[in-house]
Amino acid sequence: MVRPKYSQIFQYIESNFPMGSKPSPMESFWVKDIESNQYPNLNGPVSEEKATFSSPEEAAETIRSFAKAAGASIVGFSDVTDDIVFLGAEVSEKNCIVIAYEMDREAILTAPDPPAGIEALRAYWRLGRIVQSTAAFIRYMGYPARGHQVRTYLKDPPTILNTLAAYKAGLGEVGRNGLLITREYGPRVRIGTITTDLPLPKRGPIDLGVDRFCSTCRRCLESCRGKAIPYEKDQSGKYTIDPKKCAPEFAKYDGCGICIAVCPFSNGSGGGSDP
Repeated sequence: MVRPKYSQIFQYIESNFPMGSKPSPMESFWVKDIESNQYPNLNGPVSEEKATFSSPEEAAETIRSFAKAAGASIVGFSDVTDDIVFLGAEVSEKNCIVIAYEMDREAILTAPDPPAGIEALRAYWRLGRIVQSTAAFIRYMGYPARGHQVRTYLKDPPTILNTLAAYKAGLGEVGRNGLLITREYGPRVRIGTITTDLPLPKRGPIDLGVDRFCSTCRRCLESCRGKAIPYEKDQSGKYTIDPKKCAPEFAKYDGCGICIAVCPFSNGSGGGSDP
């Protein structure tokens, strides 16, 4: 399996495009909390007292219950494979827990106006808290667990390709817009991953009909102001977004989000079941 390579797109944006409006005190706090409090505490010491489980399924249900109590919307499980680990990153754990957190529908539908970008940042902040606390809970039960950053930090490249990890965990399918499309919320989610050596079940990818739908639906493609979304899949069989075409619009609006807002799957109101 080929490891993904980080494009350093956020460094490119910072160097070439001035970002939009000045962040509010709340937005500034979210960013500071993510970078100063969440990221340094995604890993930690493991309790010497180890919880026992009758099966991987029991362990998964315990973790799912905790993550849901912490605020997770959907929780899934999969293997750690090379194709979800960024080139240059080191991940020693064998299993992963993937968490999706729903973004508010009404806010996202305002994209590219500010409420959508603010909601995306809020979701990153809340998801980071969920990932951090769930990883700490697993370590409390006596198993190593490492949370992975849910928002790219300019000084620390990402380790896990969350979208592919979520696909492999059965949380949804990847759409034309390059985002995970879930049954419950469409692409209105942010995704975070925890890696661990605790034995867990694996579901594998699911078929929601997204790929078939996206082959004829072109709403995101036609609405993208940067023309970053392709008509056809690439040689690997994926719709690959052009990040440098996306970058100017992303910077202009502090996060665009039009491709999420116009996606027909974004009308989902929740209530679906976990993988």
